[in-house]
Amino acid sequence: MQTKPHQLKIAAGLLALLLAIGCSKQSSGEDSSESGDDESPVAGKKMTSDIDKMCEEILQSSEIMEVSEWLKRYPQSSIGKNEEGREMLLSPVVTRLREAGAKRIVIDYAKIGQGEFLVALLVVLPSDKSSRQRLFAMDPMLSQLCDQTPVIDRGQKYLHYSFD
Repeated sequence: MQTKPHQLKIAAGLLALLLAIGCSKQSSGEDSSESGDDESPVAGKKMTSDIDKMCEEILQSSEIMEVSEWLKRYPQSSIGKNEEGREMLLSPVVTRLREAGAKRIVIDYAKIGQGEFLVALLVVLPSDKSSRQRLFAMDPMLSQLCDQTPVIDRGQKYLHYSFD
């Protein structure tokens, strides 16, 4: 019986949720977006570092899949609802991430019975500045969709988006 990977996934998800909630409260007065908008809290340095560590662990998991393989199996994967309440498909978001310069896009998934369920999207960031800027420009929309704290470029290696 393989409960360990499943328990690790649950623990990682809870950690991300707790970090998002805790850092959101801590950073609201001390760390805002580069535009100076105090009402747009972003993840602090510690949370950004913790996300990178979590992503390193996820990449060691057996329950990850390259996004291209996931989309072959599940082309109609939805990642939530847009502002109009319509299902938002994963495929167009992946296309935009690739066009923006993502080095690699990985799906973190959970197996329940015979099914595989999307848990998170992990984006490996490039080193070049213009690609990073394009990817971070997409973060506010994806972070809002995932109900998580937005991030800014702090030199991290990954972006991580959790889905319910």
